[in-house]
Parts: sequence; structure tokens; C-alpha cells
Amino acid sequence: MTARTPEQDEARRTAEEEPAGSRDVRRRLTFGVAGDLADMPAALSPWQRAYEAWRAAGLNWGHGAPPRERTPKATSLNAVRADAQPEAAPKPKASKPKPAKRKPANARPAPRPARGVKAKPDPDDVLVAGPPKPDPVPAMRTGPTRRLRVRGTVAAGLVVVAGGVIFVVAQGDDEPGTPGIPGPIPADGLFAPDPAAATDGLVQDLTTIASAGGTIVAAGTEGDGVPGRERTRFVVSADTGRAWSLAKLRGPDGSAPPSGDTPRLLSGGNGRWVALGRSSGGGVVAWTSGDAGTWTRRTPAAGFTPADRVNDLTRTGQGFVAVGASGGRAVAWSSADGRAWQRIDGIPGITGLDRVAAAGNVVMAHGTYSKKVTEKRGKKKVTRTVGADGLWRSADGGRTWTHVGIPQAQGSYGSTKGLTTGPGGFATVREGKQTTGRKKHRRTKRFGLLFTSPDGLKWRVAGKFGGAGIDRFDGTPSGLAVIVKAAKGAHTVLRSADGRTWRPGGTLAAPVRSSGLTVAGERLAESGRQGDDAYLLGVDLRTVPGAVHPERSIGSVAAGPGRSVAVGSTNGRAAIWTTPDGRSWTRSRFPATGGRLSDVAHGKPGWLAVGRVSGASSGPLAMTSKDGLVWRKATLPGGPPPVAVTSGPSGHVAVGTGAAWRSADLRAWRRTGIDGAPSDVTATGSSYVAVGGKGKAPAAWTSRDGLRWTPAKLPPGLTAPLTQVAARGDTLVAIAAGYTLVSADAGATWTRRALGGPDLIATAVTPTTRGFVVTATTNGDAAVLTSSDGAAWRRLDVPGLAGPGDQRITTLTTMGPDILATGADSDTPTFWRAPAPE
Repeated sequence: MTARTPEQDEARRTAEEEPAGSRDVRRRLTFGVAGDLADMPAALSPWQRAYEAWRAAGLNWGHGAPPRERTPKATSLNAVRADAQPEAAPKPKASKPKPAKRKPANARPAPRPARGVKAKPDPDDVLVAGPPKPDPVPAMRTGPTRRLRVRGTVAAGLVVVAGGVIFVVAQGDDEPGTPGIPGPIPADGLFAPDPAAATDGLVQDLTTIASAGGTIVAAGTEGDGVPGRERTRFVVSADTGRAWSLAKLRGPDGSAPPSGDTPRLLSGGNGRWVALGRSSGGGVVAWTSGDAGTWTRRTPAAGFTPADRVNDLTRTGQGFVAVGASGGRAVAWSSADGRAWQRIDGIPGITGLDRVAAAGNVVMAHGTYSKKVTEKRGKKKVTRTVGADGLWRSADGGRTWTHVGIPQAQGSYGSTKGLTTGPGGFATVREGKQTTGRKKHRRTKRFGLLFTSPDGLKWRVAGKFGGAGIDRFDGTPSGLAVIVKAAKGAHTVLRSADGRTWRPGGTLAAPVRSSGLTVAGERLAESGRQGDDAYLLGVDLRTVPGAVHPERSIGSVAAGPGRSVAVGSTNGRAAIWTTPDGRSWTRSRFPATGGRLSDVAHGKPGWLAVGRVSGASSGPLAMTSKDGLVWRKATLPGGPPPVAVTSGPSGHVAVGTGAAWRSADLRAWRRTGIDGAPSDVTATGSSYVAVGGKGKAPAAWTSRDGLRWTPAKLPPGLTAPLTQVAARGDTLVAIAAGYTLVSADAGATWTRRALGGPDLIATAVTPTTRGFVVTATTNGDAAVLTSSDGAAWRRLDVPGLAGPGDQRITTLTTMGPDILATGADSDTPTFWRAPAPE
């Protein structure tokens, strides 16, 4: 029997099923199998082999003129290189075309017309031309963040995250004049959130706040509660807190900053603002702004180390000063603009600085130090070292420091709390108490004392206020504010314009955890967190456009007979959507289930979706359906949450860290172990293949039945774990950060392959009818590449995905003749469709 490729079988089958005049049949016979028919002599040229393919299908053979030069915007996903097979040229118009006459089996190609004589176009002819001049390949951008895989025979993929992007690729028209590939469209309305949800399902936190004049800035994070996936947020008011807006964030090159950054400190004014915080990797991150409305993320190249603790930040007359500690010694940093920082290390006598304030170029800081005390124990004197705290003053931008004492007076005790520059200069507070009466009539009154100094050298008591304890103190030249403890766990805010007279400024409920306090004109502003929501005193953040995003993520989409299913979560609960055509999606109804679904697959028994339940002890979550419309919970035999699922020769198989599950009927399950942490799984014609990591190293496993897993040997020198895998027959392509692996023997052996450049980092992979498609990131942009076998990759010209913001394609799948791609364009969900590459 003569062996044939899947493309040959598809083209022959298409030729038998579709009418002889079908344009698709002719294109497939010319460009799909003409060069690969196994039963043709190798000596034949590509054009002779194409002719024989046409003749075998009973079609007329013809030639056409070369194609016209294409305009830049008429780009095509099917663009080929100069050394690729020729591309079909546009079909010329013909009036009243005549039906084609079938040629005898032994017919030869029609002779060319004599010179000067124009040949009449054959209406059934697919015109063939030489290689076109390749179009320049523009840079492409991509957009957060869930994976999409192909499952079963056909899969459809859509991913929406809080700030995700959805792309869908659809087959275009072959007729002349068809415009280029359409661009993405907004996708917020495609996947409905939970109509019965009482919360948005996200974790928001405002971690710091500052003001200068009438401008107030609060900063924090928003995310799904998973460390490292937080998104930085700045909200700003330019009119002393009356109206608020979401500030813009960008990288130095204009791209969107990465996830995982948390701002902790803020200061600014007079056209210069700076924020400092931590990245997910533990390094110090800085943000700068000229107007507090647009912030640029910067990673300081020098001055900070991973071991540094940066505790406070202030604006000085010449720039900014930050204070902290490292290795048991106090450290200060100075900067003129928040970009370049000078480190002042090893300040003698001080173990750490934790608060700082400035008036002009004079800087005051609170810190700790060690001192020796001598105690008398019986007849002996014992000397020991204890920790103490105090204030230090610097008149040269933090380079040198002098200890300053604040007397204990009028019943004050303990350490000072808070440090700021108020109406009368520098200010700090201490708790105080006064006891009256004797024995049963003894009463202790608690209060707070304000200490001020015009220059930081001499301090005195300037005022007294009530309260059972001081929780937070801060202020600006506009006034001072203090949060004191009240009855039943509540907190009261007091404010003063001069430090002598104090008046109530509001009450904070017990659940609010305060992170910052400031005064802007006549208005108090406090930041913090209330439960899982950000807190801003007197402001409903839901009314600030873009400040609060409802949680919505789609982890996977798969296609089955006549229906596609998308799974994920909204508002913190598992969610499922279905569609008959991939365009309009309907939310499935089932009992509310906290958690999220990460993958879905269709097989003979029906649909299986897997994920995790929410809560401190997260466990497996599984949902099954026969038709994709009615869903019910399934029970997996314990273990960690599964992350991926596929359907193959032995039924459905799901994998998670250290575990795998198999079911032939979606009712009875068997659990087994797997030595590692799989991140994805797929099926070949006779086996299963999982990829992921073991420790920090990549790993792959194969199994005939989904129960007994054998580790595969991978090429040496690999470091990053594998993230996704796709199968086309027994050929597999697996991707990781920085490289791809290819296997031609169902995962038994693997070869490392390059995508075409060191700056390309693969993000998603899917099989197609003709090969594979991989998406990648490159310097903040996105790239789409195609390959017939995973060995050599060709970059496609895909328009509409470049521009400002962080855009990336993170998931892919094949749905019939289409490629469905998903990703993120900053925080804007989009939906895009284009044809599968040939």
C-alpha cells in the first residue's frame, strides 16, 4: 500500500466530496499535495507533479499572470517567503464563463499561445504564478493570560482575564479584493460575569498614599490573590479628593509594566513624584511621574540590592531621600529625580531607619540603635546591650546624621510614632497617660502628645489629644491627622490645623486595615484594605472608571460536535460558557462553585472540565457534561488540583502536581502518581504525553494508558520548565521560556529547536491541519510563527496587534479551518479571527 500524508488524504478526500469546479479543491491539489505525492516519480518538477495531481482529480490545468503588487494593508496570514511554493494569483474576471470540459486521462498541458496573442481565461482555472515579492513583516504586539489548548479532534480557544485579550482567527474569502486580516474587536461582552455575584472576585489593596497641595495619590495592587500576579494600580485626585481617576502605567519604552509589582512608598510634589516598591522577584522597583497622572516603571540599575529593606521615602528641596536597613546597618538613598539613586551605606551607630520627613534640605529620620545599660543585681552590676530608638537629623541630603533627643514630658512615655512635616515644621507624637486617685478610686487617663520642632534640633510639646492609643500619625503643611483607638475595636480620626486644637475627622470600622494617612487642604485621605477590597476614606472605588475590574478569566476552550465550550471563572466562582458558532457565548448555569476551571476537553463520553476549588485548602474541581449544556460536579479521587486534561485512546486523562487521573466513561476514576509537576497534557494516536517540570528543570512523561508514566530523556542544558505541548499525529511540539522541543516519535525522544531569534519567547502552541503555530513575545510585542514539522519556523505577517501597552498572545487552538488565539492588550479584552496558515 502506498503511504500518504494527512494532507494528501485530506486533499484527495476533498476532491472526491466537493464539486470539480471548487476553488478550494484546486488550491489544495496545487499547493497542498503536489510536491508530496508519494507515488509520483521524484524526477518530476513541482509543476509536473501539480499537473498530475489535477489530472488525477479530473480538473483542468491552467496558468495565470503574476499577481499584482499588494498594498501594505492588504496583508495575509498566508504570506509566503520567496523560496516557498508559489501562491495562487487573483482570478481574472470573465464574462459568461463556459463550463469546463473534462480532459482525457492521458492529456498533456495546454500549449502556450503564440506571442502577441492573448489567451482566454478559463473560468474554472486556479491561476498559478511565480513567487511573490515578500511583504515586510511588521512588529506585532500581544496582550494576560490564560492558556487555551486544542482537545479532541477540534478545539476552539478563547481566554479572557481581568485585563486579558481574546483573539479568534477565521477563514477569509479567496475572491480578489478581499481586505487584509481583520483586527481585534472588544470582547468584554462576550463572556458574561456571574449575575448573582455579590463581589467582584478580586483582591484589591491600597498600600500607600501621599499628597502635595491639592493632589492626592494612592497606590496598590489588584489581582486574583495569587502572589506574583498582582497588577499595579495608582489612583489620583487633582482637586483634593473630590474626583478620582485611574493613573496610566507604562514601562520606559512605553510598554505596559509586568505583573507582580507592589508599590509601598509614595512622595512628591512640584512636578516630581516617586514611588518605591518590590517586584515579584524581590528587587526594588521605582515609579516616576511628572503630574501624578502617568507613571513610568523603572528598575534602579544601581544603589539597591535584594537584601535592602526600604522603609520610607520623602521629598526634599533637591530631590528625594529614602531610608532603610541592610545587613544590620542603616542605609539611606538619595536621588534628584527617582531614576538614579546614590547609596549611603553603613551609617555608624544606627542599626536601621524606618521613618523619614524633610523640610527643605533638612531631613529627619527615626531609627534604632544599640546601647549599653548597667543594672544592679544584688551586689553586682551587670552591663548588657539593649535596643533603643531615637531621631537623627541630616542637613546634607542624608549623607551624614546627628542624633537628636526628644524629652519625655507631660506624661508621655515610650517611643515616638509617625514623623512628618506639618504646619509648624517637623512633628511627631507619643502616647501619654495620667493616673489619679488611690486604690479603688485609681483612674488612668490615656491621651496623645504632639511634639514639634521648626528645624529638627529642639523639640517641645505643642498639643494634646484624646484616645486610648495611637494607630497612625501623618500630615502635611496643610494640617495634621492622627488615628486613635476607640471603643469596641473601632478607630477615630482626629485632625488639627495647628496642632493645638483637634476635632473629629471620621470613624473607621474595625475591618479596615489602614496603610496610609495624609491631609490635602481641608480633606483627610486614608488608604488601606477592607476584606478583599481596597479602601479609600470617603471614596467608592467602584465609581472610579477602571479602578476596579470584575474577575473574569477563561482558562481553556475546546470544540466538540456542533459546540464549543469555554471554562474559567468570574467573580471568584467557576464559570462555563458555550457557543454553537464561536461568536455568541451563553453562560451555563449550575450550582455556585467557588474556584476556577483551568482546562476542558471533549471525548466520546462527553465533556470534562477540571480546575481547583477556592479556599485555604484548595482541592480538585471537576465538571462533566454529555452535551456541553447541562453540567454537574464530578468527584476525583483526592489529590492536588488538576491543571490540564485531554482525551485520547484510553479515555480522559487529567494531570496535576504529582498526580494523574483517568476515566473511560467520566464516572469511574483511577488515580496514579507522576514524578513531577505537569503543566499540560495531550494525546497522540496511541498514547499520552505530559510536560512540565521537576524542581527547576523541565520534564516530560509518556504513558500508553494514562496510568503508568515514564519520564522522557530531554536534551541537556535546559533550565526552564515546559509550559505547553501540542500533538499532530506522533509529532509533538513543546514550548518553554526561551526554547522549544520537538518529538517525532510520540514523545520518546526530543530535539531542541530555535524559533528564529534569541528575543522570541514562546507563549502558546497549537496544531493545525498543515503543521503547528506558535506565538511568542519579543521585546514587549507578539509574534506568530508557523511550521510544518516544528523544525523550521516562519514568522507570519499579522497586523493589528502592535501599539502602546503590553500585548501578548498566550493561548492558541485550532477550530476547523480557523486559528483561535487569546492574549492581553494591557487591560483591554479583545476578540480576533484570522485563517489558519497554509
